[in-house]
Amino acid sequence: MAQDNGHSDPGGPRRTMKTAEIVALDIVRDIVGRQLKPGDRLPLEAELLVQYGVSRSSLREALRLLETQGLIKIRPGPGAGTIVAEPSPRNLGRTMTLYFHLANVSYDELLRTWVLTEPLLAELAAQNPDKARRTELMSPYLGSTREGETIAISSGLSFHDAVAELADNKALSITYRAIGFIVSDHMLVHKDRTALEPFIIDEHADLARAIIDGNAKKAGKLMRDHVQHVSDDFTAYWPRKVGERVLWR
Repeated sequence: MAQDNGHSDPGGPRRTMKTAEIVALDIVRDIVGRQLKPGDRLPLEAELLVQYGVSRSSLREALRLLETQGLIKIRPGPGAGTIVAEPSPRNLGRTMTLYFHLANVSYDELLRTWVLTEPLLAELAAQNPDKARRTELMSPYLGSTREGETIAISSGLSFHDAVAELADNKALSITYRAIGFIVSDHMLVHKDRTALEPFIIDEHADLARAIIDGNAKKAGKLMRDHVQHVSDDFTAYWPRKVGERVLWR
């Protein structure tokens, strides 16, 4: 049965958690405790009601809270049920944009943060002691650009995801990739990248070689130059946008 977990904020008054929040915490604990993986199903609603001893409205609100955070998927209709989702930095990014919006963070500040954080992931990736793993994840990006070749944004993001995975620090990777997803989803998708894409492909290839070679200093510098290049290109294209407040979405 869900219990009242009073939450004390050192910087503010004590707040008693709502029943739905407590149930959401219990569900997450059970997902972790049972070692459920993305795609695994949670028990049916009737079973969850008995397990947590709460009303149907509180249970459904708890599930909606977790769905909003991208931690579960609720499927209606035939085959209905609740599925464990893959934790994604993109979902964290959506939550971060709410705080950025309220704090009046500008897109210029966001870009400057991106330029500061991505190089650290590249350095850590190059320091990963498993050279076979470095080679496996970076080899797909070793090819140079060819005339007329284009690269989808999703492919560019997959490169940065691979770098983050090699960094082997989940806390840094999730936090820093969340920033990268905000940059991509809010800014880069709005620009025609045709002229920039050949440079991105070549810069990714140079970065991949440095990471495979285990050259952390070079990887960090190349990543800094790379994201600065992309940032400068967008700023020149849309100077008004970078001065605006980050939107919550």
